[in-house]
Amino acid sequence: MAKPNKRSNPVMLTKGMSIGSISAETDDDFLFDCFVHHPAVELASRMQAPGMVLSGRTGSGKTAIIRHIERNEPHHVTIDPSEMSLSYVSNSDALRFLQAIGADLDLLFLALWKHVLCIEFIRLKYRVADEDSSRSLFRRLWDRFSADDRKKRSLKYLREWEGKFWITMDQNIKEITEKYESKLQAEMGADIEKFKTRGQYEKQLSTEKKSELIARAKKIVNADQLSELAGVIDLIADHSEDEQTRYFILIDKMDERWVDVSIRFHLTRALIESLKSFRRIRNLKILLALRTDILERVVQETGDLTFQREKFDEYFIRLLWEPGELLQVVQNRIRLLFRRQYSGGDVSFEDVFPYNVGRVNPFEYMLERTLMRPRDIIAFVNEALKLASGQYEVTSTQIREAEGSYSAGRRQALEQEWKTTFPTLPKVLDHLTKVRRASMTLAELGDKDHIDELALKIGTEKQIDFDPLHPLAVATIESAANIPLFVKTIVEMLYRVAAVGIKLDPTQRYIYSHVDQPYFLASSLPDGLKLRVHPMLLRALSLAPQDRY
Repeated sequence: MAKPNKRSNPVMLTKGMSIGSISAETDDDFLFDCFVHHPAVELASRMQAPGMVLSGRTGSGKTAIIRHIERNEPHHVTIDPSEMSLSYVSNSDALRFLQAIGADLDLLFLALWKHVLCIEFIRLKYRVADEDSSRSLFRRLWDRFSADDRKKRSLKYLREWEGKFWITMDQNIKEITEKYESKLQAEMGADIEKFKTRGQYEKQLSTEKKSELIARAKKIVNADQLSELAGVIDLIADHSEDEQTRYFILIDKMDERWVDVSIRFHLTRALIESLKSFRRIRNLKILLALRTDILERVVQETGDLTFQREKFDEYFIRLLWEPGELLQVVQNRIRLLFRRQYSGGDVSFEDVFPYNVGRVNPFEYMLERTLMRPRDIIAFVNEALKLASGQYEVTSTQIREAEGSYSAGRRQALEQEWKTTFPTLPKVLDHLTKVRRASMTLAELGDKDHIDELALKIGTEKQIDFDPLHPLAVATIESAANIPLFVKTIVEMLYRVAAVGIKLDPTQRYIYSHVDQPYFLASSLPDGLKLRVHPMLLRALSLAPQDRY
């Protein structure tokens, strides 16, 4: 144990002391006074920067940035998807029928988002508060643009809404959905009624009949409205081109249950696709906070594997943290914590955590057991402070003891974070305990007795949504020849969630998804790879630590 330097400002650690909440929604005591200006903050705030989707894992700071912008930008509106009444869309009999027969609703969802975001910007920019101000705004737009033939189609679209710019978002969604419903009822009302009253009516339809109905629906759910909305966006952009006022539309809480799962990920994809259209409005920034695992599920369910990686790359602001930035997060919070209790000089992390853990600096030791995000390091420090109540500093023994409860909490959080994408992750983590080593080869992970047991646990239960392991588990039960692909898919999943690091070649170091390449396909993994459990999970899985990571 290293001997600490003599401190000029000794402090007492008291019961209940912490450096803040791990959730930005409930962290008002520390969040704003201790805010660290991560490079993503500048990208999110700068109008000219293309990034519009704050992408990161749970606890990486997405909501913190949204709240920072809310606090510092006077002209903003925050959209909570749970308050949008999108359940009206998922409950629509006409739309459910189209979905059941395999019709593509992507254009409808894209039009829905563009319409909603247009109206929200109009309400925000022009302060439209009632029907009179709504009609007055339309007259101003008409007077300015009606002589321009290119704008007439857009003005015609806006005329339908001239008295409704002020209505709430959920009313907007209901009205635009009702317009489509009425058109669909007129075109195929008899079939929609049979769908409502007969169980599984869509399965009674022939392929030819379904194709005919889908073709008729395309005449209604087509690209015409998108073209009209593109014109509306251009019109608004032209009306704003000389304005210096900055406007923000902020969208958070996409990971909550805001709409039925049957359309949730298609709606999310449509929202992301709609954002790029609004780059035309130079003084508007739309920011969407989106968890990495939700984005992964969008890719799974919409069937476009290039969705995240290529088509929209420039629109993503990825939240990745450096060690120095995370140290600043902790230092700011410790200083504020003790400044509120003592009138002396600043208290630093080194004052409170003066002892090495073995031969490792205490902050470095704790940071190695995180996924390099604020939530993890804050949680670890809080666990250690809890054990040191009534003392002047946290000892190395207390750091190791705190690691036990911290590790258990992080395992639970990891399973919850990836629940929608990898629902069998808890079973796979349990499987790692059977190997009894933190480091292992592919062959050791795929030991036949243990892998057969895992396949039975997964394959004999009902598949949950798009769980990628379930069909492979069933295939493994049927034939041992399928074990290699099953095992490599397990590695693909464990690496993706950062539960393990992998060494692709003996000459390389171990790499981890939260700091290196974010994913590998199972088919690309070599037979000779090695994997190592992330140190964050060692105590939770009762595995002995190996060499330093």
